[in-house]
Amino acid sequence: MKYDWFNVDDENLDHWKLICPPDEYRVYSRGEFQANLPNLLPDGLSNKYDSVLISGSSISGGTIYYMVNGNRVDAKVHAVDQMPFGLAFIGNNTAGSACLMQHGTYSGRTKNPPPDFWNYVSASRIECYYPLSEIPVEPAGKLSDLHVDSQNIAFGKLRENLVDYLNH
Repeated sequence: MKYDWFNVDDENLDHWKLICPPDEYRVYSRGEFQANLPNLLPDGLSNKYDSVLISGSSISGGTIYYMVNGNRVDAKVHAVDQMPFGLAFIGNNTAGSACLMQHGTYSGRTKNPPPDFWNYVSASRIECYYPLSEIPVEPAGKLSDLHVDSQNIAFGKLRENLVDYLNH
C-alpha cells in the first residue's frame, strides 16, 4: 500500500458539509465530483473515476473525517479499482494534509465484474451506469446504513493513517 500526501489548507468545512453531511455518504458521478470539488485532486487522477463515494464521520472533540473514494474501471486487467482519499477537519480547519491510498490491499478494493460488464464497456462506455457492487444502491444515506465492506474498510484505514499523522 502506498500513501501520497496532499496539502488541503484551502478546503472549507461548510462546503464539505453541503456535499456530504457528517455521518452520511453520497455517491457522485465523476462530473458531479469534479464540479463540487474541482481542485481537490489532480485532473489526471480524477478523470479516471467513473463514480465517487464521499463519506463523512464525526467523532467527539469536533474532528470530522471525510473519504472520497474514486472508482475507476481498469479495462486492461478487467477490474474496477477504488482510489480512496481522506482528509480531516479539526473544528473548522483542515489538518493540513490529506492522503491518497494507492494500491490498497484491503478486501474488495479490486473487483472483477461479470463478463457481460465488459461487453457493455467495449460497446458503449456504459460502465458509468452499470451497477457496481462496491457502490451502494442508494445515492445517499446515513453512514450507519453503508453496508459495503470495502468502502468501510477503506475509510477505516484512511482514518487510522490520518490519526497517526495528527498525533505526530
